[in-house]
Amino acid sequence: MQFRSILSQKLSTSTDLGIRPRGLIVAFYMILASAWFIAVLLRLTVRDLTSFNLLTAFHYATPMPLLLLLASFLAATALFLRHSKACAGWCFMAIVIAQSAGSHPLHHQPINTIEKSAQQRLMLWNVCHGRHGFDNVVHEMQSHNADIYMLIEAGPPTEQMRSFWQENFPKHEITLLGSEMVLLLRGTAGHVHVGALRPQGQYRQVEVTTTAGTFDLIFVDIHGRPTLSRREPIARLTELIDESTDHPLIVAGDFNTPRDSPLFQPLDARLSNAYDTAGTGFEPTWPWPLPLLTLDQVWSNSGIRFHHCQQSWCSTSDHRPVVVDFSLTEQQMKLVNNP
Repeated sequence: MQFRSILSQKLSTSTDLGIRPRGLIVAFYMILASAWFIAVLLRLTVRDLTSFNLLTAFHYATPMPLLLLLASFLAATALFLRHSKACAGWCFMAIVIAQSAGSHPLHHQPINTIEKSAQQRLMLWNVCHGRHGFDNVVHEMQSHNADIYMLIEAGPPTEQMRSFWQENFPKHEITLLGSEMVLLLRGTAGHVHVGALRPQGQYRQVEVTTTAGTFDLIFVDIHGRPTLSRREPIARLTELIDESTDHPLIVAGDFNTPRDSPLFQPLDARLSNAYDTAGTGFEPTWPWPLPLLTLDQVWSNSGIRFHHCQQSWCSTSDHRPVVVDFSLTEQQMKLVNNP
């Protein structure tokens, strides 16, 4: 009798466990579906323009590629639960998301008429404090043979680091800009203007001269705390751009703001984005190994023409490098040659 009682209890427990997993799956399914609809609702309405920072953080945490994967997962879960209509609905949602993920307009520039010899190569990279070793960072940088390297989180501004960069890039001028921002340049760097992008961010504005001519660089690093509003830093950056309209200008850095944010509308009205203009390949730059957000970006005014832009694949940092080929526009080249 005791054996039968124990067996009966085990069978009863196994039956409960057989029911319980389905209930947990249904609850998990409902939570994910609710989160998906909230994320889409945010994306269709306030996006990151709301003053509620937690909503902004949730918006940043649910980029379009993640919503696509989540809709596909929910479709598979609905199929597992034998809800064929729900499965078909989620498949349709996944298709809609896939179609709209790349719907922002591309601004194609005229066909390239600049000779290769007049082009320059710029590499922008957040190297994440060299967490996998600065020797690996150097190896990746050298493989692209850039004229200009703009590095973020590139180590403290010490003479030891300056010697390290100079040893590995003897043909480049090394400028330590502070706050772990480093500029390596085949050419000369002029006056460096240091400023803040409040509430948490910074920039460096440098006039540089290379074989292509003279132009300005604005180096941007906006802090990545999810609950931090990017409205004020980008508004301040817009002011800097308006103050620099007389010169060819490149704006590059880690914006810690997704490319599809409406906060970039002032920049879209004034500048061209390198990837939108001449980009190829997969665009998102963070986080490695499954990039979902395009945080690292390169922009320019009408004095610069982009010829090619591509994000490199590299496991040395959690950010992908952005490599851009550019030149001064023909009008600017005439001004340089005939001052």
